[in-house]
Order: sequence, then structure tokens, then C-alpha cells
Amino acid sequence: MNQDLLEILVDIFKSSGYNVIISSQSDIRVEKNGHQAYVMCALKPDYEEIKSFSEKIDACTGIYVMTQKISGKLNDYAAELGIYIWDRDELALQIGRAVLANMERKSSACQNESEIPLKESQNHVETAPELAGENWGENFKQELYSDGKLVPLQDTSRETEKISFEPRTLLKSVEERKTLKRLENDEVSRIEPYDMLNIQSVEPKISKDQAIIIAKPYLSSPKDVILKFVPFWKYSYSVEAEKRFRSKVMSITGEGGGYLNALNKSKENIDIEGFGTPTRIPAVQYEVKRPNVDKKQAEKILLSIIIQENTREMRFNNLEGQAIIYEQKSISPKANEIELYMDLVYIPVWEVKGKRNSLEINAYNASVLEEPIDEDAEFL
Repeated sequence: MNQDLLEILVDIFKSSGYNVIISSQSDIRVEKNGHQAYVMCALKPDYEEIKSFSEKIDACTGIYVMTQKISGKLNDYAAELGIYIWDRDELALQIGRAVLANMERKSSACQNESEIPLKESQNHVETAPELAGENWGENFKQELYSDGKLVPLQDTSRETEKISFEPRTLLKSVEERKTLKRLENDEVSRIEPYDMLNIQSVEPKISKDQAIIIAKPYLSSPKDVILKFVPFWKYSYSVEAEKRFRSKVMSITGEGGGYLNALNKSKENIDIEGFGTPTRIPAVQYEVKRPNVDKKQAEKILLSIIIQENTREMRFNNLEGQAIIYEQKSISPKANEIELYMDLVYIPVWEVKGKRNSLEINAYNASVLEEPIDEDAEFL
């Protein structure tokens, strides 16, 4: 399990452009442009181990990674020693970001390969985008962490080595055409088979193999994966009502939206764009779930939720004789004062199965689901 975790961490850091080195002071040391951090893996939190880790790396940046959730007390203790903690949730988040980063990099590489210039006016090779800016060294101090960044790495006294490149000879037009042809052939060979589903959904951005990688911190031995298309009632609404009570008048206005799970009736806030019909999917084992909640039932459930969310409280002070009477009344919109729009959509979800239970991963944004999306799932 510790070896699996180490392999995952290597992939995460490499996807962010780090050099990864085996270290005697920790499990691995990562470096980038003269800055470095030490990374240690642990299956269970250990106060003494964290203290010892801090002493070994002295004033350098340290990241302590584990596969369990941690308490605020442990996190505060590590912070006092200058150690960053990646627990199970943070690790899953970083895995998802690394997967998406690799996908974006591959997509960008394919675009760059298809746009090879026919002429080179420069006699040197341009450096990679991350080395090109003059102020890149300053930007590096804010490395990937909470905003899609890892950690703010500290400066080291070592100067960054200058990178030199040999001049590149100009390609002849015939050679360029051969190169372009080879790239086109390689691109065709990399195209994976796919199917088309006649449902309103989105194309999964996370592959089967990537889903297994994301699930490794949660499942000891992932062995089976299925792509599920889970039905949701996507809705939006607006409400406008005016209520009068005695001499008081209250206006109720509002709007909103979200998703109602058509299997278990739970309300979800999901950030997904680009629904369309038909939907392109990878040629893998998949299952399209049938809705348990029809449109009429969903409308009744949603109206009840919307009315509750837009209920207001009115307070009154009445003077009766020499006594002040306080009154409070709840004011709610009626169903006919709500404009509700609904559409049935399907959200792709990878279910990764282990020996005893399973883990569900949003196949669009790589987020790990905390609650089972399907009533039949044996969830972790």
C-alpha cells in the first residue's frame, strides 16, 4: 500500500513539472528551478514521526502524506513545525488535479504538434512555457496548493543552473512533410474507440485508468470499474410573490437552480456544463440508470424545497393596553407563484469496485463522491 501511494505521489509531482529524487531524509525529494520540498508517506498519523521528519529536513519545506483523515489537532501540530499535511481528502484532490493537468498537457501537445512552423527564424530552441518568463522564479514561490497549487516552496541558497541548448538546424520542406505525416499517423493510432449514447449527458473527461488511480488511496485493491450514467432532474426557478398581513406587506423574490437525483431524491449542487444529445462515451462497460422519480414526482419534491427555501419570517409588535405583544408569522410563496423549469440529464460516474465496497468518482470533474449516488451501491 505504501509503495502504491509513493507511485501516486511521483505521478502528481511529475505532472506539475517537478524532478523527483529518492531521498534519505524522506521518501522522495522534489525539485523545480532550484526550489525543493521533502515528501514522506505514512499509512497512519504519528506525532513522533512528524517531529522527526521536521528535524531531518531542518528549514526546508516538508509534506507529510497519509491515506486517512486527520484531526484539526494533528494539523495544528504539524503546522507549528512547518510541515504541510495531505490527508485522504487533500490527496484525492491533488490526484484529480494531476489527472486533469495531464489531460490538458496531452491536448496542448497534440495541438502544438499539428501546428509545426515551416520556417524557423531563430537558431535556438525556445524553453518550455514555465521557464520562459523573466519573473518565473518569483511566480514559483506560489506553487500548486489551495488554488490548484501544491505548496509555497521556500527558496534555497543554491543558484539555478543555466540551461543551454545547441542550435537546431532548419528542417527541409520534405523532412517537415514527413514529420507532419508521422504525427498525423501517430495521432490516428492514439484515438481510442468510443460509442454514442442517445441521452442528454456530457462526455467523460476522466478515463477508466485514471479513475482507478484516483481510487487507490481509498481502496486497497481496485479490481473492477463500470461507467454509470445517473439520471438527474436539472432545474431552475424564479419566484415572485407579495404577501400582506395586517398592515405589513412583504415581497418575496428569488431564483436558483440545481439537480435532483432521480434515483434517491437527494438535491445536489453540481457544476457541469455542456449537456448535449447524443453523448460520446469511451467503449467500456457502462450502465444507464432508469429514473425512479418521474417528472411529476420531481416537480412536487422541488416545489416543496423551493417554498421552504423562500419562506420568510415576519415579526410584529402590538400594544394592547400597557402590554407589548410580540408576534411572528411565516410567509411562504404558493406553488402557482413559482416558475419552474426542469430537464432530465445524465451525469457520468465511475464506480470503482474493491473487495468489499466501492468508490464513486464524478467522471466529468474527477471529484470523489462522499455519499452514494445510487441506492444500490455498497459505498465506502
